[in-house]
Amino acid sequence: MTKLARSLGVLLPIPALPSRWGIGDLGPAAYRFAEQLAQAGVRYWQLLPWGPTTPALDNSPYNALSAFAGNPLWISPEQLYAEGFCRRQDLAHLQPYAAQVDYAALTVERMEFLSRCFERSTYWRHHSADFEEFCSRAGSWLEEWVLFAVLREHFRGAPWYEWTPEYRRPSGGQLGVIRRRYANRLEFHRWVQFLFFRQMERLRSWCLERGVELIGDLPLFVADDSADVWAHPERFLLMPDGRPEYLSGAPPDVYNPQGQLWGQPLYRWEVHRAERFQWWMERVSHALRYARWLRLDHFRGYVACWAVRSGASTAAEGNWMPTPGEELFRLFQSRWMPLPFLPEDLGTITPDVELLRCRLGLPSMRVLLFAFPDPACNPHAPHSCGENTVLYTSLHDTPPVRGWFLQAPEPVRKSVARYCGHAVSARSVHRDFLRLALQSAAWLVVVPVQDVCGLGAEAQINRPGTTLGNWRWRLSPGMPHARHWEQLAEMSALFGRYWR
Repeated sequence: MTKLARSLGVLLPIPALPSRWGIGDLGPAAYRFAEQLAQAGVRYWQLLPWGPTTPALDNSPYNALSAFAGNPLWISPEQLYAEGFCRRQDLAHLQPYAAQVDYAALTVERMEFLSRCFERSTYWRHHSADFEEFCSRAGSWLEEWVLFAVLREHFRGAPWYEWTPEYRRPSGGQLGVIRRRYANRLEFHRWVQFLFFRQMERLRSWCLERGVELIGDLPLFVADDSADVWAHPERFLLMPDGRPEYLSGAPPDVYNPQGQLWGQPLYRWEVHRAERFQWWMERVSHALRYARWLRLDHFRGYVACWAVRSGASTAAEGNWMPTPGEELFRLFQSRWMPLPFLPEDLGTITPDVELLRCRLGLPSMRVLLFAFPDPACNPHAPHSCGENTVLYTSLHDTPPVRGWFLQAPEPVRKSVARYCGHAVSARSVHRDFLRLALQSAAWLVVVPVQDVCGLGAEAQINRPGTTLGNWRWRLSPGMPHARHWEQLAEMSALFGRYWR
């Protein structure tokens, strides 16, 4: 891997921003946060996946309805008002800020709001070269998405494999009927995607002008109820009725004796290989229009995936299914060098996974929380991290540092104190962890905003193994405070990570 400057990043998902409305968006709060990052010398802002989510799948961004489309809920109402697409009274009817996102109510509200904005944009759309250029550039993925989105509305949110047969596998003639019957609604969904990615591009450009770059997130899998599976079932291991033949998951470990069952379909890799991985190339190219780096979720799945046959009682009944990851990455290298990926190589990492990562020159991911209670020979401890490492203080799937420390048994707390060399309290542990991470050799340290602010377990974004109440947390208005940014900037400068 090319030697990179020591850097610092902060992780904050867009929906968690303290925007004025019921969910964080790409509007003023995002720009304020980016400005604060720049002033604190932070080089990177890491996001979570931006695909459209559904309450049926607990609104997980790792179970999105499309591998390409953007989430309409992130579109900024203030920016639409500034462009004349809505009136002030339209804004007055939107949900105000709340500490938890109410996705069920918000989804109905926002789609109605965007529909009203769409009706006011008729002249603009018909005379917008930018809109036409976006539709042309987005090509096949956009047309597949808008067809899927319209039919999903028609069937009141039911998954595609429960639609009537003529819509599950529409023929060319049937597609023509759909395009004529739903022409206006198809145009609406094109326009929504145009708005989303225009706002993403504007935020990215604004950040770049201030020296801040975005880190995106590329999930390995897609939801079975997604435009990608509906439009190209031949690319996935499915049963005749469209449901997955095998489900994604993870094998048993000390934390999960029965393993983990995630539920997404696995890929029919011989089809992807025959297509020279075209879908993957398009997917990565699309994401890199808006991000400098892509975090690769579940990197070990690029060597082999844990496959659980549908109907199995637990994930423990699965087995490893090989993946042609090396072929795929060599193709990526023919277009992107050095590779713009940050692999999440956590979980069950076998020698072949480590060998692929090393051959590709990709960094390894480490998590400071995981270093305890035995940091001496633990690869997650800061003293064990080499330069080719991305070190996190905590993750969106773990409690923030303070919450973790409060929940930890006494032997773990004592091991933290021994490693830090002084007594550690719940009030200060996030700063101690920040110092430990920043002084490590890792080229990039990523700190979730919860650890910048010293928040507790109530601020955990996702609790693995649970299916309700995740992905709803939001940052409070006014956070992080000025003193949080000052402490971050001071430590970043002290350990050679302050980005000017």
